[in-house]
Amino acid sequence: MKKYPYSLTLLLIFIILSTFPSSCFALSAVKLPPNVKAIWDIRKAYREKTPTRERICINGLWRWQPAKRTISKVPTDSWGYLKVPGPWPGTRHWMHRESQTVYPHSVWKSKDMSTIEMAWYQREIEIPKGWAHRRIFVYAEYLNSYAQIYVDGSNMGEIFFPWGKVDITSACRPGSTHLLSIYIAALPLNKDIVSYAAADGATRRKARVQRRGLCGDVFLIGTPPESRIDGVKVDTSVRE
Repeated sequence: MKKYPYSLTLLLIFIILSTFPSSCFALSAVKLPPNVKAIWDIRKAYREKTPTRERICINGLWRWQPAKRTISKVPTDSWGYLKVPGPWPGTRHWMHRESQTVYPHSVWKSKDMSTIEMAWYQREIEIPKGWAHRRIFVYAEYLNSYAQIYVDGSNMGEIFFPWGKVDITSACRPGSTHLLSIYIAALPLNKDIVSYAAADGATRRKARVQRRGLCGDVFLIGTPPESRIDGVKVDTSVRE
């Protein structure tokens, strides 16, 4: 049997692994019930199209799991599932009725959902072949309250409350499938709040975001590559 140098062996292993799509390394997810499916086929997704622009809705059942405060890398195991859009379970507010079903992984199944402040989302996205020579964005229509966008493990940018988009063109190839991962942190405006619910005076308690996560639609957007004006704001004035 022919022997190879150690360094050459490592190189061969790296080449072999690099031929697999990144989604192959995120297989450790909870098994869904027989009547529940995560459908990520963009051909079945809602879309809006003009001769020069198109956006595709990527709502649905995503992989999901609680996250740590420090971000090291995109996780590859312990995935459950949660629907997008929708707030995280465990709101515990007297005016809020629980509406989401979470499919937990055994690793964090017993965790109190009301205490979660950071979480990961993940799903596969297919870039249409017709999007060659276009700018490609991930757009979150309503976010609570901070997000970092990753494509195939590479950090592409961030979004802040209440909405926004991130350019992922450099990480995508039209006609190919990529792994989209989103780190979400539910950040209150202040560390503490003053509550006047008690009859005997004001009390201070820890502030928290009531409706956390991707609470609005999420889209893939393809636009022309030409220069454009973005972030336009109009300030009206009665006096002027």
